[in-house]
Amino acid sequence: MKYYYKFQKLLEIEKYREDNLVKELNTLKKRLHDEDKLLVFLQSVLTLQQTEMAKVLRTQAEAKVFILFESYFSKLNHDITLQSTKVREVFNNLESVQKTLLNVFKKRRVLEKLCERQEREYKKQMLKLENKHFDEIATARFYYQHQKNEVC
Repeated sequence: MKYYYKFQKLLEIEKYREDNLVKELNTLKKRLHDEDKLLVFLQSVLTLQQTEMAKVLRTQAEAKVFILFESYFSKLNHDITLQSTKVREVFNNLESVQKTLLNVFKKRRVLEKLCERQEREYKKQMLKLENKHFDEIATARFYYQHQKNEVC
């Protein structure tokens, strides 16, 4: 008789959920990396342009140039703020998926431990039944041999 785990389907579902969450986590990690890279790029562009403006300031250029730089800087600051918000949002999503994955992992481990424990109990029970069967056979042989010896 083969062992059958009654929660096997639930265990398979948890494994499937775990696989999907791992894929989603990897996607979010890549997205976080990309968004963070874009944020660093925007910050470096802002720093570079500020040094460029400092050079232009020394040459005493027209007021239009300074207004143009200021509007560009405000646009860059706005973009940096938006990008940092995106980075925080992706990071929060990443943390959420990690927590969910941890819970699914724990649930799967509990189901696996339960399966192992029940399988050990099943094997122990089957061994007991087998030993009982062999004991009955040995007792019956002894009884029939003893009966045969008394008849003779």
